[in-house]
Amino acid sequence: MNQKQLFTQYVDLIQDDFVPYWNRFYDEEKGGILNCINNEGDQKLSDNKFTWSEGRYLWILGRLYELKQQGVLPKLDEEGLLRQMQGTYDFLTQHSIYGDNICCYLLDRDGNKLEDKRTGRYDASIFADCFALIGMAQYTKAARQKENLTAVEALYESIVARIESGEFLTEPYPIPEGYRVHSIPMIMVNTTYEYIKMRERFALPCEQQIAYGLEKVRSILEDLYRGGYIREHVSTDENYEARLLDRHVNPGHTLEDMWFCAEFLKDYGDLPAYLPRILELARGAFDIGWDPEYGGLLRFVDRTGGAPKGVSGNSDFERLIQDTWDMKLWWPHSEVLYVFLYLYSLSGEQDLLERYEKASAYVFSTFPNKELGEWIQIRKRDGTPEQKLVALPVKDPFHILRNFIKIVELYR
Repeated sequence: MNQKQLFTQYVDLIQDDFVPYWNRFYDEEKGGILNCINNEGDQKLSDNKFTWSEGRYLWILGRLYELKQQGVLPKLDEEGLLRQMQGTYDFLTQHSIYGDNICCYLLDRDGNKLEDKRTGRYDASIFADCFALIGMAQYTKAARQKENLTAVEALYESIVARIESGEFLTEPYPIPEGYRVHSIPMIMVNTTYEYIKMRERFALPCEQQIAYGLEKVRSILEDLYRGGYIREHVSTDENYEARLLDRHVNPGHTLEDMWFCAEFLKDYGDLPAYLPRILELARGAFDIGWDPEYGGLLRFVDRTGGAPKGVSGNSDFERLIQDTWDMKLWWPHSEVLYVFLYLYSLSGEQDLLERYEKASAYVFSTFPNKELGEWIQIRKRDGTPEQKLVALPVKDPFHILRNFIKIVELYR
């Protein structure tokens, strides 16, 4: 592995491809990103704005700004990054956050709150709040906007209170009755990590937040761990052998979360105590999720491999598993690029690099849209483009750029 070549490869992708592409969709008039775009990336479908995406884009802008200041991304426009950060932050804080520090799920271009059609509520997803938080924290840290601290702190405290009380929704994937899910401690590890990094920039105490994050890491690596895999849905009766919902594995989720956990433990916990399990889970998720016929990561698999199986209760999420299990999505394929490079840097174990190389060969021969830049993000099992909706009706500005940025930061 040539680290210098990897660094140059990902710097060039960020500067020459992805940032120019997304600059086209920044809303100069109203602030924020207009990313209700089709899968190919050549047609805007709506002017609506999902808080989920606005917060994610703000995080990307903040990280790009820091790398620009460090001289890592010389082609980027520093003033343009500042302008987009401020505009996106203002849009979020002036329009999305309302009431008792709660985020609206969906807004129109002007910032008017729109009810979620399924739930009839503005606050349809705690994930929107978490992504708004990481974006606001990153901007506040990167631009040293100390005056933002009160707003960011209030949102974080509101998120934690709702998570711990169970008073939250999780659109577009509601939690089935009687279950707890991997995605909640997972998002809180990353949300808390980003919040701590902001607090550290301003020399604020972080002991309480570190303890909270470490408990979420422990819960993932101990409570959700079963025989080499992470349970995405955990039923209260522990009768998980027969049911599809309990048996299924999301390889991409596990891979993403393993670098969340490793990152948190490296900075704030006992990484050596948990690294063997993290490596086991990352290897297992990749190996069980890899498509032996076409290559690439399958969206969902059974815990023994192959198509998900078991008794179905016909919930929305079970139908999603059955309908989309063999799709190839952008986000797991960007996560797999970073996670194995990062875990190799922590462990030095050669087989992790071999998995990176296997994934990289598939990813860069399958996903890039060479005509427009970025990736065609949603694909069928055989790699051909797919128009099916898999989460929000958007083209996502986050996962690919985040992992490219993480790789650049790893080797700078």
